[in-house]
Amino acid sequence: MDDIVGQVLYETRHHASRPYTLNYPPQLTQQVNEGVKGSILSRLSVPGVSKLREKWSMYRQPRKTKKQVSLFISPRGERVAVAAVNQVTILQKDDDYQEPCGIFNCTGLGASIYGAWSESHDVLGIVDDTHTVYFFKANGEEITRFTNKHLKVSLPIIGLIAQDETDVQRSCLCSFTVFTSDGFLHQIEISQDPSASISSASASSSGLTLRRQFPQNVICTDYHPELSLLSVVSNTDTSSLTSSGNSGPCCISLWRRCHNLELEQLYTTQIEGLYCEPKGHEVQLAHPKVLISPQGKFVATSDTNGCLYIFEMDKDNFSLSKFACGERFDLQVADSLFDGRTKPISDITDFAWWSDNILILARKSSIITMIDVLSGLKVKETDPVYSMLVLGTAQKLRGHVFLLESKSVEERFNVSNYDRETVYSNHTVQLIEERFNRSGNTMLYWSLISFSERSVPEMYNILISNRNYQTAIDFANYHGLDTDEVLKSQWLNSSQGTDEINMFLSKIKDQAFILSECVDKVGRTEDSAKALLAHGLHLTNQYKFSETEDDEYSQIWDYRIARLQLLQFGDRLETYLGINMGRYYA
Repeated sequence: MDDIVGQVLYETRHHASRPYTLNYPPQLTQQVNEGVKGSILSRLSVPGVSKLREKWSMYRQPRKTKKQVSLFISPRGERVAVAAVNQVTILQKDDDYQEPCGIFNCTGLGASIYGAWSESHDVLGIVDDTHTVYFFKANGEEITRFTNKHLKVSLPIIGLIAQDETDVQRSCLCSFTVFTSDGFLHQIEISQDPSASISSASASSSGLTLRRQFPQNVICTDYHPELSLLSVVSNTDTSSLTSSGNSGPCCISLWRRCHNLELEQLYTTQIEGLYCEPKGHEVQLAHPKVLISPQGKFVATSDTNGCLYIFEMDKDNFSLSKFACGERFDLQVADSLFDGRTKPISDITDFAWWSDNILILARKSSIITMIDVLSGLKVKETDPVYSMLVLGTAQKLRGHVFLLESKSVEERFNVSNYDRETVYSNHTVQLIEERFNRSGNTMLYWSLISFSERSVPEMYNILISNRNYQTAIDFANYHGLDTDEVLKSQWLNSSQGTDEINMFLSKIKDQAFILSECVDKVGRTEDSAKALLAHGLHLTNQYKFSETEDDEYSQIWDYRIARLQLLQFGDRLETYLGINMGRYYA
C-alpha cells in the first residue's frame, strides 16, 4: 500500500461540460488553398514581408507551443472562465458553475495565454497569442480591446494582473496592469459600460537599467498579489542549442512590484530543464509553468518534459534555494542523485498549489497526486480517470482546485473501452494541437471539475448524502465515527420491508429514531406493517407498566406512550384486515 501522510479530505464536484468550438483555426483550409494557388510574388505584400522577417528572426530561437485551453478564476472563485480556442465561457458560483452566464466568441481571438479577473467589477481581461488584450463583462459582452499599437509597445506581453480592491478605493473604473517583456508595467483603466468606455495607459519610467536587468526571452511568469512578487522563468541564451537539446541555460528570477509601476530585481539563479521546444523536438508533455505558493514559502516550476523543480524562498532576503522534496515519493523526487544532482519530479502535465506545502500534480498516467513537499510523501492519489487536464486555483480560496478535462466524443461516451494511460501518453501537446486542426474529424469536449477541502464531519455527511454507503462505513470506522447515520440513510432510502428492518433498522442504536419510525411509518404490505409494529413492541417490552415500579423519568413515559400507540395501531391493523379479508363474516 502507498505511504499516505496527513489527511486531505476533499469533495469532487462535476460542473459544466461543453463542446469546443468547431473549425478552428478560422479559415485555416482557405489560407492553405490560397497559398497553393498564389505565386511567390503574391505573398510579398508589405504585411507579408513584415511577417516573413518575424519568422526569419525567430528561426534560430526555440519554439513555444500554443496553449489551446486555459482557466481564468476570479480571486474568490465567484467566476470561472474557460478559454477554449476562440471562445470564452464564463461560469458562476451561484449555480455551482453548471450553466454559462456569458459566452464571448471572437474569430480573431487566438489562444488565450494570460487572464485576470477584477472581481469587484465583474470584468475579465484576457491576452491572446497575438498580444491583443480583451476586456469584457461576466455576461460575455465585450467592453474594449487593446493591441500593441494602442499600448505603444512593440514587445510581447508576458503577464496581466487586476488591481486588488484592497490597494485602492473602489471606483467606477477597474484597473489592470500589463507586463511586457522589457520589464515595463502598463496600467489600463476602463469602465464597465462599452458605450462610455474610458481607457488610459501609462508605463513605468525606468530606463536602460531595467532594460539591461530584465530577461529578454521570458518563458512563463507568476504574480503573487499579496507579496507583490513576480516570478519569471527565462532563457538566457536563445541563439544556440546545447548538446543535450536544451535551448541554452534558463534562469528563475524574483522581482518586486513597486507602487510607481517599477520592478525591482530581488534574486536570480540558474535552473535546469527544457523550457522551450527546440527545432526538431517532437514530444512535449506539458507547457512551462511557474507558481509561487500561497504564503510565499516555495516556488515551483515545470518544464516541457514534465519535470518539476521546487525552490524554497527566504522571505528575509527573497532568495531561492533548491529544495529536495523528501526521500520516499515514487515520482523520483528522492535522495536519488543523477549526475551528482537531485533528480526532479517527472511525469507531470500540470500542477497547482493546494496549500503552502502541498502540491497537486496532474500526471501523464491520468492520475491526480497530492504530495507534501516537506516530507515528499503522498497525501492523496486518485484513480486514473482524468485526461488532458489543466489545473487552476483561486488566489483567496484555499483548499480549492479547479480541473479542466478535455475528451473526445469516443473517450466521453466509451470510458470503459479505451486505455487511458495509452491515450494520454500519445496525446502530447503537439498531437493535441493536431486534433484541434482536424476538428472536423473529432469533436472535443471540455468538463469542469473541482476539488473542495472538507472537514471529517463534512466529508462523512457528503458520502452519506451521495449514498456511498460502504465508503461511508469504512470512513466512519477509520475516523472513529458512529455508523448510525449511514444505517439511518440506508433505511430511509430503502423499501422499508421486512428484510430492510432486519438489515438496517434493527442495527440502529438510536432508539428514539427507531420508535418514531415504527410509530409514524406505515408498512407498504401487510407483512412489513406487522413487522414494523412488532419491532417497536419488542423494543418497548422493558417499558411495560408495573405496580412495583416507581420511575417518573420523562423518557420512560415517552417510550410507554409509544408502546401504547403501537398496540393501538396493531389492533386497528387487525380490525382493518379482518373486515377487508372477510375474517369477521359467518
